[in-house]
Amino acid sequence: MDQGHDTVYNEYDNEKFFEEYAKMSRSRDGLSAAGEWHQLKPLFPRLQGKKVLDLGCGYGWHCKYAADQGAAQVLGLDLSRKMIEEAEKRNPADQIRYRVCGIEEYEYPENVWDCVVSNLAFHYIENIAMVFRKVYRTLKPDGVFIFNIEHPVFTAGAGQDWVYAEDRKPLYWPVDNYFMTGE
Repeated sequence: MDQGHDTVYNEYDNEKFFEEYAKMSRSRDGLSAAGEWHQLKPLFPRLQGKKVLDLGCGYGWHCKYAADQGAAQVLGLDLSRKMIEEAEKRNPADQIRYRVCGIEEYEYPENVWDCVVSNLAFHYIENIAMVFRKVYRTLKPDGVFIFNIEHPVFTAGAGQDWVYAEDRKPLYWPVDNYFMTGE
């Protein structure tokens, strides 16, 4: 595991939060259990012999996918040391390197990557325009940038959760304070 720049506190390094995250189906079963995968997968270019950068790689599922598709080099970055440790255990491959590093802190060398992917991480970034400029700079000509973010309906209120029936089956997600701006 490479060391990135000095990192700040990350909720994914909180033991209780990380334990809860590990219980999610996407954490246990990987890409096949991620609801967005069926929409993201067709967006990937041919990766044989290519260089792939994963921003906010989490458990490294997209890194492993790239390696399995024949990528020559894959770098997975995540601000969370716990996520990187889990990625190294769950999704190792010779061509994958994992590094504790924030998306905003990465150096983005010019004209290096054929494909940059970021899944459900950019909604944590305060200055997204700056990151987009850096991603553009680091992509090779004809490089591909694939990303998605958490819809604000799921992050509109701190501490929100599903409303459950008596049998604990989720009924609906309340949309409270949706138009209130803030972190």
